[in-house]
Amino acid sequence: MPTMKALQLLAPRQTVIAEVPRPEAPADGLLLRTRCVSICSTDISFFEGHLFPSQYPVVLGHEYLGEVVEKGPEFTRSDIEIGDRVVYWGQTDFDGFAEYRTLRPIFSGEVEEDVFWADRNFSDDLRAAAVKVPDALDDLQASFIEPTTGALRSILANPPKIGDKVLIMGTGPIGVIAGSVIKRLFAPNRVVSVDANPVRNGHAEEHFSERAYLPEELIAEVAENTFDYVFDALPTVKVDDEEKDPRRVAMRRLKPKGRYVLYGASQEMQKFDTWLMLAKGINITASPFDVTAFPMHHSANVIQVAMQMLLSGIVDGKRLLSTVHSFGDYEGLVEIFKNYRSTADLKTIVDFRAA
Repeated sequence: MPTMKALQLLAPRQTVIAEVPRPEAPADGLLLRTRCVSICSTDISFFEGHLFPSQYPVVLGHEYLGEVVEKGPEFTRSDIEIGDRVVYWGQTDFDGFAEYRTLRPIFSGEVEEDVFWADRNFSDDLRAAAVKVPDALDDLQASFIEPTTGALRSILANPPKIGDKVLIMGTGPIGVIAGSVIKRLFAPNRVVSVDANPVRNGHAEEHFSERAYLPEELIAEVAENTFDYVFDALPTVKVDDEEKDPRRVAMRRLKPKGRYVLYGASQEMQKFDTWLMLAKGINITASPFDVTAFPMHHSANVIQVAMQMLLSGIVDGKRLLSTVHSFGDYEGLVEIFKNYRSTADLKTIVDFRAA
């Protein structure tokens, strides 16, 4: 039986390079050879133990670019050929940090589903939204189609209004992508941001932000009831002084009836100020994971648009890229996982092409 190498997470902060069976193409799907996988904060949350898979071991990695090497006998799309590059977006569809993976794709315009209960309180789809990558987009930028899709799903389902004053919380890659899209497409009054990392604040100002605040600057300089719309791309947050919890601070600076869009995912409880929610009538919303509320064939339309965001430069993929790391350097890869939260980098791509 053919085998492949995969980076397995055995438990929080415990990884290994394992030799595992190479999968075969599903009857109605594709077998992909991995080219590039961008590290996502979701991967880090699983690594750190803030998110939990249904079972261990698990192969993380979902900001994925692969090359078609085999088509199943029931896969009928004539426009997808051997050698084509494909990106996908799925909810629990990881398995990216491996030399090969399978995919049952849904492309824009198709309406198919294979729904199952994902046992983390939502229904998922065994199919994934997918897009064929054109030659105009290189491998490294193509890896950013997936995170752009995630941010775009959230914004399109919960858009700001024309003329809104917008606060982006967290200026890691998702915050930068979200801010770039809102700034260029949604006609806001202004877009500002907050992050505890001053270097990332510099990235934010390069990409979209009219002013990138440190948390203490936001508290000192911005009055309450300033913003119409908050996009929360923060990870798990723990602070000693609850009055300085960034989510509470942001709610104080939202206007009455303001919109608070939650993007960042954590299964650890985070603090939301219920009094401010009641007092101001704050509308807290999110783009649902559950495919009965946001079907995967809708996400297939979004991923097509996300690719256009990168092709057009609305999202600047070249400036999102900070580091390219070979999959063959396992020790270095583990160090990237360990130090991800403290780095000033934006996107790190794990490169399988030379492995």
